[in-house]
Amino acid sequence: MSTQEFLQLLRENTIYRVITGSTAYGLNVEHSDIDEKAFVILPPTRAFTLGKEWETDTFHNPDIEFHSLKKAMNLLNSQNPTILETLFVSQPFVVKQTKHGKWIRENRELFLSQNCYHSFGGYAKDQLMRIKNGLQKATPNEQLEHLEYKLNQMVSEMKERYPALEDGMIQVQHISKDSKGNPQSNLSVQFNQISLTELNGITTELTNAQKSYSKKDRQTKKPTEQLYKHAMHLLRLLMMGTEILKEGRLTVYQEKQQTFLKGIRNQEYSWDEIFTIAEDLFEKLRQAKEQTILPKSTDKSKINKLYTDIIQNYYGLS
Repeated sequence: MSTQEFLQLLRENTIYRVITGSTAYGLNVEHSDIDEKAFVILPPTRAFTLGKEWETDTFHNPDIEFHSLKKAMNLLNSQNPTILETLFVSQPFVVKQTKHGKWIRENRELFLSQNCYHSFGGYAKDQLMRIKNGLQKATPNEQLEHLEYKLNQMVSEMKERYPALEDGMIQVQHISKDSKGNPQSNLSVQFNQISLTELNGITTELTNAQKSYSKKDRQTKKPTEQLYKHAMHLLRLLMMGTEILKEGRLTVYQEKQQTFLKGIRNQEYSWDEIFTIAEDLFEKLRQAKEQTILPKSTDKSKINKLYTDIIQNYYGLS
């Protein structure tokens, strides 16, 4: 099957497709691309084979990212910000919604939990470090603190994938740099029992994250326009994360903050002002977590049932 034929197959079997990114936020400019994301259920002849299960593909002109329903729901369950927002975009930005896509959107609250603090806060910290590295202003301590946050965030999210992992079993104790300047992470690990498969998965993910960070933390000067775009999204993520934790909902179209956020993108604020605003918003995010109305974690059984119901109905098995 050619690339174009497979693209057509994905389009035909899309159950939910939305416009995302700056356009959905109301923060696009004249040269902004239009980004889309879509959830797909492949036909039986493609889904039930001995080959590797298809998960994700990205196409350009226009830019669209396709996910299998299983992949999408796993990302939703981990509160991945760029996927979670697909269920909360304003109706005009919904390009396609079948009855099965509607089932997901109508059950979007299932995917909200206190983990939004880590997912939105983590993405925001990533943006902050991109800015500081791009300005060549990131201190070694800030880089190590960011890596520590990333690893702790990963451990928190891993509990969704590794049943044996519970609170406190893995703790990041200290991160330093060796003689070659590479980060070294010291962990406290305590398991009463865990399968070798799960243990290998956990250690591999954490090790790869540390290796990847070693490459990314190099300070390279970036174009000013790009850095201010990062700053806009940094502040947006913090405000959206705070809203979810406080109110249990997510406003994607930034009508109330549009002028302010576009002002950030248009370089109307100094970096000192932006860093001060970010520090205040990180604190508001932390306070929102302390006062949140959301459950500690998502209800996996309800999410699994939703997935099963959709798949069975789609294939005519119920």
